[in-house]
Amino acid sequence: MSSVHGRNVRNLYKLILRLHGHLPIDLKIVGDQYVKSEFKLHKNCNPEVVPEFMQQWILYANTLQKQVHDTTQHDKRKDDKLGLNISVEQLDRFTSEQLVQLHELMKETTKPNPQFNIKEG
Repeated sequence: MSSVHGRNVRNLYKLILRLHGHLPIDLKIVGDQYVKSEFKLHKNCNPEVVPEFMQQWILYANTLQKQVHDTTQHDKRKDDKLGLNISVEQLDRFTSEQLVQLHELMKETTKPNPQFNIKEG
């Protein structure tokens, strides 16, 4: 990994974690764990998957940054939407491992009693 690429990866990683600071605490915790896991898993991955990995995380960061900005403009209304819907075409390109991971993430983020019972103070 070149030093420029390594710096770009680190900057993107840090940006995403900073953006997660604007999420509700339970989503921040799940999101931080997921990002840390994904970046660690891809640290020494096949170079062929790096461009797609980076492109998708840049898209995520850009989307989250816009949504965070829009939310702060609306005084953090509870009904503001975060994230994007996944199209059928996108799901069709997922590996079986990615589908399982997505399902586990969906279950964790839609639990009626979140795993983390942390109160913001």
